[in-house]
Amino acid sequence: MQDWILDFAEYVRELLPEPLAEPFIALARPAVRLSIAEEGETVVGRLGGLPRLPEGVPWPGGGSAMQFLAELDCAALAAYESDLDLPAEGALLFFAAWDGTAARVILLPPGAVRVPEREAPVSGDARLFPEAPLAAETVATWPTRNHDELVKVGDEIWDRVVGEDWEVFADQLAEFAEAEGGRAHQVGGYSDALHRPVEASAAAWTGLNSEDPGFAAEALRWCNLLQLDEDNGMTFGDGGIMIFGIRRDRLAARDFTQIFPYIQGH
Repeated sequence: MQDWILDFAEYVRELLPEPLAEPFIALARPAVRLSIAEEGETVVGRLGGLPRLPEGVPWPGGGSAMQFLAELDCAALAAYESDLDLPAEGALLFFAAWDGTAARVILLPPGAVRVPEREAPVSGDARLFPEAPLAAETVATWPTRNHDELVKVGDEIWDRVVGEDWEVFADQLAEFAEAEGGRAHQVGGYSDALHRPVEASAAAWTGLNSEDPGFAAEALRWCNLLQLDEDNGMTFGDGGIMIFGIRRDRLAARDFTQIFPYIQGH
């Protein structure tokens, strides 16, 4: 068993009987958790600052410029396991409208010559954020309540009593997540779902209804490319998160033209 899943698997086995524990553990996916880098840590990207785009590559959004949120170094991320087929080279730049209604991801090839001194065409409510380096680690993630993957174990698992004081599995797992660092910036894996999983919301975004025969299949084609928590001056509603969703086939084709922007907040 790989290192990223060991603590999670041990914890679940302490709470659930084997016939439930093992199928639930099997659903776990690796993700790359990002945090502000401390001195000496390997840097895999950054929050904020200027995107330093190459000459001829416009700042997304035109007159209503999008906010530049993050950059990921694909070669540096390749050292960490996730469930995504990410590019092995180059950089991914993440932009979004201030209200989360639109997003853009730009893949820059390795060796792209950038123009660091270009002024930002920020207008309206768009903002620039301080530049902060990011470090990474691989962590276990698991499906949230109402996720389609839970049909394999049953959604009622969340309300199963697992403690002497009538604690239920959902609450105990939430305590484990909080001990591991809580909500976070994250590449790949199951994203946090304050309301609805990003996969189901993306399927609805394509025009499908949850009652349509192809809805569940379409949802499973989507993944969390990047989740950003409120940090470094960034806010997404009231205590929200910003998710850049993408279909796995488009990610494999390195096609970042159809990004699903998804903000979940209170």
